[in-house]
Amino acid sequence: MQVPYVDLGGQWLAIKDRVIPKISEVLESGLYLEHPIINALEDRIANRLGVKFATSVNSGTDALILTLAALGVTRGDEVITVPNSFIASVAAIEHVGATTVFVDVGPDHLIDVEQIEQAVTPRTRAIMPVHLEGKMADMESINRIAKKHGLLIIEDAAQAFGSKFLNYQPGNLSDAACFSFHPLKNLNAAGDGGLVATNNNELIEKVNILKNHGQQSRNISHNFGFVSRLDSLQAAILNVKLDDLDSIIIQRRLNARRYQTNLSDCKIQMPIISSEVFHSYHLFVIEINDRDRIQKYLKNVGIETKIHYPTLISDQVAYTMKYPEKKWHLPTANDQCRRILSLPIHQNLSVSQIDYVLEHLRKLS
Repeated sequence: MQVPYVDLGGQWLAIKDRVIPKISEVLESGLYLEHPIINALEDRIANRLGVKFATSVNSGTDALILTLAALGVTRGDEVITVPNSFIASVAAIEHVGATTVFVDVGPDHLIDVEQIEQAVTPRTRAIMPVHLEGKMADMESINRIAKKHGLLIIEDAAQAFGSKFLNYQPGNLSDAACFSFHPLKNLNAAGDGGLVATNNNELIEKVNILKNHGQQSRNISHNFGFVSRLDSLQAAILNVKLDDLDSIIIQRRLNARRYQTNLSDCKIQMPIISSEVFHSYHLFVIEINDRDRIQKYLKNVGIETKIHYPTLISDQVAYTMKYPEKKWHLPTANDQCRRILSLPIHQNLSVSQIDYVLEHLRKLS
């Protein structure tokens, strides 16, 4: 049996009859970059998140960069974040000229809130929690720390569309939340895409200017900006997929429950989830000894897995070449990156495929 890690073709077959008319409508209109369907998507997402404003951009990375830039984070500023994310989280900080300050994570793979305050210095400008795997960090505690020290909060919510902490969604307890619509996300485009969500009108206006060449109006630019617009075709696809998001998350949570129920007595660390967190299961990440051997075995029997992420950002060449003198004490993150393994969790998995994964994992443990 083959168990693919993702099934984008299957996702397309499930929606193509609804998407093709929308795509045709966009193409016939000729409004490839400014069709009203883009604004409709932004309004729907803002309403769903419970924020006042949302603006779409070209990628989750651009969402972070543009938000940092619009909030005035720049050279000389420090941003506190975690090392166990995708490289884009720190790349955004570095691109605006700020300096990354790493803190360790907890057993749940999320930022260790107790370490944040210890990392605050007179140069600290912002905290960037990363909501990994579909789990939101403790935003109430992070919000209290930020208010105490007068800091900004920019949520890297690339993996957390549909997730909650208590009744809060990304963007509710921060200056802004930044999302990705990469094809592997729960709410996914057929290419790159991203979004900034906020209650700050001034911020959203600045992002809207920066993402479109810095233009105040046609041919009038007061700033040097970027080109970071979501195109109309991606918006058409995302509008249809947004209709299905709740059912997608329900299915992914059912798949996760089947894993958890049937592996509870094995020598495998299941995802650690706070009772305050609603997990949307962008990823299902276990921890297991001898991870590389087990991943190879699973591949040989047709089960595709991934590792998110095998190398900490603090150990990436891009970082160590720029900061060769920096040494960080990150014992929990270092231990986890040697043990983590992402199992298939997508909504197109059959029960027999999940049971096939379970059968082989139980053999190994």
